[in-house]
Amino acid sequence: MAALFVSAPAAAQRYGPGGPSSTGDRGLTPIGETQKRRSAERFSIIDWIREQNATRAAQDARWGRGGSSGRGPFPDFVLHYRTSPMTISREGTKVGTASVATGRFQFLLDDLFSSGNRMRVINSDLGIEFSYAQAKDFLADTAFTQSKYEFKELSGAFLIRPIGRSSQDSGLTVKAGYHNFEETGFWTNTTTPENLYGMFLGADVTLDLVPFLGLKGEYQHGLEGPAGSYTGKWKISRFTYGAFLEIYLINLEAFMFNNEAVFTPDAGAPVKETQTGTGFGASLFF
Repeated sequence: MAALFVSAPAAAQRYGPGGPSSTGDRGLTPIGETQKRRSAERFSIIDWIREQNATRAAQDARWGRGGSSGRGPFPDFVLHYRTSPMTISREGTKVGTASVATGRFQFLLDDLFSSGNRMRVINSDLGIEFSYAQAKDFLADTAFTQSKYEFKELSGAFLIRPIGRSSQDSGLTVKAGYHNFEETGFWTNTTTPENLYGMFLGADVTLDLVPFLGLKGEYQHGLEGPAGSYTGKWKISRFTYGAFLEIYLINLEAFMFNNEAVFTPDAGAPVKETQTGTGFGASLFF
């Protein structure tokens, strides 16, 4: 929020070294003093842009970006971990609860097709992502007869970041990838493991409200594919949103998620299953 207000040096330039009540302002009427004070306090897009430019120029000088020897690409590594309890429901009826943990690794080349002095907002960063998730410790609801529910998921994706200069910047990342599930208990009460796989598309959005606090959202849409021995097709969509606190190279987050897995048999009505929960996560940037 400090960036939205005129800084003390800017106010000093408008008021003079002594402030609004300095010797240079003693000839002003009360109305003149009020107008001069309000002028100094007024938020101006131009002044704000100038302050941002000065800040970015200082960052460029510190980190070597923007100079002739500081052109991209720059490696961008992120290690990410999440954990949360999960509630499973099938067609609106609670099946039970489980715990789920996810680990993710991302690598991008920042400014791969654009480099500059951090003034450019739209650029092209490319990268890859690998993720592993596991759900376990299933506890069936007292009104449901489900005996087992668990899964292991391995996925990989290709990443493009058209907006944002790094993983620690406000931005948009789009992805396309492949995921594989080794699951037991999806859509039916069974103890027989099944292997499901398919392609997915997704997008991650990060918005910094202030330098250390922000919001994030993730959406992943699975493309319909064969459901193995279930004799039909399946797909899964995921939506995660939350807030984060970032301190230097560490990002701490609280989030909520809603996953929807749909099985469409060759004959019969689709079966919808949801996975919902609230959890915490941490990221480490390199």
